[in-house]
Amino acid sequence: EEAQRLRRLTDELLDLRRLETGRLKIRREKVDLGEIAERAASRFREQARGSGLRFEVELLPVPVVTGDPDRLQQVVVNLLDNAFRFTPAGGSVILRVEPAREGVILTVRDTGAGIAPEELPYVWDKFYRGDKARARTTGGSGLGLAIVRQIVELHGGRAEVESQPGEGSAFRIVLPVTQDGIR
Repeated sequence: EEAQRLRRLTDELLDLRRLETGRLKIRREKVDLGEIAERAASRFREQARGSGLRFEVELLPVPVVTGDPDRLQQVVVNLLDNAFRFTPAGGSVILRVEPAREGVILTVRDTGAGIAPEELPYVWDKFYRGDKARARTTGGSGLGLAIVRQIVELHGGRAEVESQPGEGSAFRIVLPVTQDGIR
């Protein structure tokens, strides 16, 4: 277990370094973000049942975006992993993909502990883990959201967060779509 944790940490550090230096090249192909979200969600359905969480997936028809399906799936998995880690039994996690004027929006909303307003600007920073006491019990390296932001920005998109302590969080990524669905 410890060896796997160290391997994941090493992989995340290497990914983030490649993203930051521009050495990680992303593929450019037409992708359906709804399909990517569904594949990522399938990895979490059993975990939801086992942990007493309500997990909803809402996939509306969306235009295709141009991007790297593996990296976009990594984004969704990182967001879902955080939501599941910080949401207690009896809570809920909602994954939603929908069209918007500016492109396609993917939102992961949870009813977890939430994030203090003064911490929100830092959640995308590498190694940032918020409440130190809670970070010890929930694990994580503090790299997942930094990786999410880097991947989303490489795709010409943006990452956003809204949160209230005690009410949960909503992490949103917006990916642009051009007239013909190709960016």
